[in-house]
Amino acid sequence: PELATSLKNLVGLLVRQKNCQQALPLLERAAAIFQKTLGPDHEHTKATTAGVQHLQRLTSAPQAPPTALPQPPPAPPFFDRLQPGTRVIVQRLRAKQELNGQAGRVEKFLDDKGRYNVRLEGENAKLISVHPHNLLQMLDNAKLLNHDPPIAGTIVDSRDEDDGTFQFALRTQGTQEMVWVTCDKLRLPNGTLVRITGLRTKPALNGSSATIDSWDDAAGRYVVARSATEKIKLRPVNVTIMQ
Repeated sequence: PELATSLKNLVGLLVRQKNCQQALPLLERAAAIFQKTLGPDHEHTKATTAGVQHLQRLTSAPQAPPTALPQPPPAPPFFDRLQPGTRVIVQRLRAKQELNGQAGRVEKFLDDKGRYNVRLEGENAKLISVHPHNLLQMLDNAKLLNHDPPIAGTIVDSRDEDDGTFQFALRTQGTQEMVWVTCDKLRLPNGTLVRITGLRTKPALNGSSATIDSWDDAAGRYVVARSATEKIKLRPVNVTIMQ
């Protein structure tokens, strides 16, 4: 009985420390000792047996899952800036010309500086802060309009012409040929950030930003989103890749 009493004292300490799994076999051993030495009807035997049953219920009960931390709501989409993860090419830097032509991905827009944080690709994975005018969206699956057979590829470069227009280099899939075209000759992929230009019916929208939502094949027009609630249809001639 002295050993059983010592075991019960140790069990009490373990239970207070919430180590019920470790306490259960010790209390079962104490109950067996009381059963053998004092008999099944002794108060110590009954109390210890009841304690064993209580610990068995505690250790067999399913554990409540940890309370999940509340997750922040997803960030609202922006329709006037590049989304995080957008692949871009650095262009026209004067101070760090060695970075021109390097590809990277947008991490975030710095509202206080009016610049993007861009993580360059490659071994360095260098983080740089770049003005929007020095970034070109590297658009996959851009297509030449009204071309048979269809030609698709990736926008990888741009240049400004003497007449003030921009041309974009489409690196074609398969042949990797470089085709220079103006933006109105391209069907841009959904998600492209564009600038509205050349509208006559709504000239106030010229120069503003929007994101391509979809392509209306029957109308031959883009559906572009200027906000979560405002969408308009525009001809290819009325959008250009924002850069």
